[in-house]
Amino acid sequence: MSFITDYGTPRAETEVRSKLRDQLADLTRMLSGWARDWGGLLALALTAYVVVFIAWLFVRWPFGDQVVLIDNIGFLPMSIAGAILAWRAASQRKLDRRTRRAWLVLGIGFASFWLGDVLWLYYENILGTAPFPSLADAGYLSYYPLVFLGLLLFPAAPRRGGQVLKFWLDSMTVLLGGGMVIWYLLLRPIAQAEDSSPLLTTLSLAYPVGDLVLLFGITNIVLRRPLARSGRALAVLASGLLLFVIADVAFGYMSIQEQYDTGDWPDMLWLGGQLLMVLAAQYQCWTARKPAQEEQPEEAQGLGFSLLPPAAVIMSFGLLLILERGEFETAIGGLTIAAVGLTAVVLARQITSLTENTHLLRRTTSLAEELGRNEARFRSLVQNASDVIIVTDATGNILYESPAVERVLGYKPDYRVGTNALATIHPDEAARVTEILAYVTQHPGEFRTLECRAMHADGHWRWLEITASNVLDDPNVMGIVGNYRDITERKLLEGQLAHQASHDALTGLANRALFRDRLEHSLARARRHGEPVSILFLDLDDFKAVNDSLGHSAGDAVLVAVANRLRGCMRESDLAARLGGDEFAALFEDTDGPQAEAAAKRILQTLAPPVDVTGHPLPAQASIGLAVVSDGSCGPEELLRRADAAMYAAKARGKGQYAVFGGEGRVSVGPTAG
Repeated sequence: MSFITDYGTPRAETEVRSKLRDQLADLTRMLSGWARDWGGLLALALTAYVVVFIAWLFVRWPFGDQVVLIDNIGFLPMSIAGAILAWRAASQRKLDRRTRRAWLVLGIGFASFWLGDVLWLYYENILGTAPFPSLADAGYLSYYPLVFLGLLLFPAAPRRGGQVLKFWLDSMTVLLGGGMVIWYLLLRPIAQAEDSSPLLTTLSLAYPVGDLVLLFGITNIVLRRPLARSGRALAVLASGLLLFVIADVAFGYMSIQEQYDTGDWPDMLWLGGQLLMVLAAQYQCWTARKPAQEEQPEEAQGLGFSLLPPAAVIMSFGLLLILERGEFETAIGGLTIAAVGLTAVVLARQITSLTENTHLLRRTTSLAEELGRNEARFRSLVQNASDVIIVTDATGNILYESPAVERVLGYKPDYRVGTNALATIHPDEAARVTEILAYVTQHPGEFRTLECRAMHADGHWRWLEITASNVLDDPNVMGIVGNYRDITERKLLEGQLAHQASHDALTGLANRALFRDRLEHSLARARRHGEPVSILFLDLDDFKAVNDSLGHSAGDAVLVAVANRLRGCMRESDLAARLGGDEFAALFEDTDGPQAEAAAKRILQTLAPPVDVTGHPLPAQASIGLAVVSDGSCGPEELLRRADAAMYAAKARGKGQYAVFGGEGRVSVGPTAG
């Protein structure tokens, strides 16, 4: 069978070992908790007590001549301890009302049995009279209906449709099987006894009937699904009651056969059953004190619980075989053997199917729980991820957008669902985004990354980095999946770094590198279109004297003032730059010689007034050299050299003048600024 093969796999063995480790850890934690609780200490002490007592019943030493007294006294702690712990469980406020009421009634039943034990001891060991029949029977017989009522009070998962029919069929199987054994061993011999009084017969019949009632109560507990907080406690309780019923039936049968002696094995079963009831009550108290857990039904009936009906059938047919052991050679005997064999085969097939179904159910439950955990993990990752996950159709209509969109773009997660994602893309990037979306749509499995601006809910543009991939063929998605994140701060930082790399830190003008790059592009354009390009090279007059007399701070103030004045003389298409020290330059595109000279004059006039630095009027005038090229026939370095030569020619003629570099290296000096 497949379930047997599965259990032989390394994975199954690992799961079994892991489960055993978990169970051992749970047991260790439980015992540690019980050691710090008076109820737990009582349960552990009674466990040791029962082990010692049963060992004494085997050896009956010392005090072997006092077996009856010791046996009667030995039972007293068990029932009263069970009653105390059951009432303690009934006081746990974390348990539901029905569970507390059930333990209250069970506690009364245990106390009733303890009262019967006390009266039995009184009659047999103090008065020296026969304890049956006596008032002790009132305590004992009250135990059965009280415990049965307590078992019925426990809440369980509701049964629907076929579950109700299955429950009653299984219950009747157990009752008929158990009833058959009890009828044969106890009810029939008691009813046929001729020398028994009506009272004695009635009391004798009441006990096996009570056992049959308890058997139904046990079946009711183990065949339905109790709530998780009570499941294990009720399993232990049912096991204890089952031992009690077996001990009761064995005691009755051995008494009828006059084979029972005080301290025989039924007494040991009684002790074991009562100990399990004590442990069940304590376990219920312990689970009630643990952190609250969701009240869910226990996993569907385990193998041990579901085997109750087959066990009842096996027990019944076993009894039938015992009764027919001398008749096997007859026709009825042969048919009996055949019927038992046929039933055994059917039961084996049912148990095999049940075992496999149980394994499959547990496996399915485990997979469902794992799937639930994975879904919860994925949901948590999506909801808490810094990136936004978006799913669109092939045209860009939004099918899903993760909650992170509220943090990135300010929209509620469902606000944009059904709208087109392109609607919020900046117009300058919309065409490129559309192109990439079309490419991804046509190439399944591929992905593309791009940067673009998108409208924030507050009306501002935010830079996004988007990665999109095509999973239209995946039936679980059927869309274009993208994830994007806000890179606005990065873009601002990149802009700042780029500005710092290409501009002078003091004046904010372009630096030499940017000026040269722009000049190179202007000359290339001039070569293509035949447009003139002019540059201006400016050197401040007497700037060294300012630095030497007033310090670098005053010199920096003059440089900043000159830069501001120079910037004011520029057109939007022109470029002003500080080349270093007190040297400045200006680039004029599509500007011929006369236009450049007019610009130089304008600049000289702008720089003529002194600069006021902390109350000191400081000169800002300069000497300017001009170089003009009409067709881009020279390179940037050559044009700068020509302007520099013209500047030195102007400076040689005096301050505040400009000079123009002409053809064949001639320099013409213009008028002064004044």
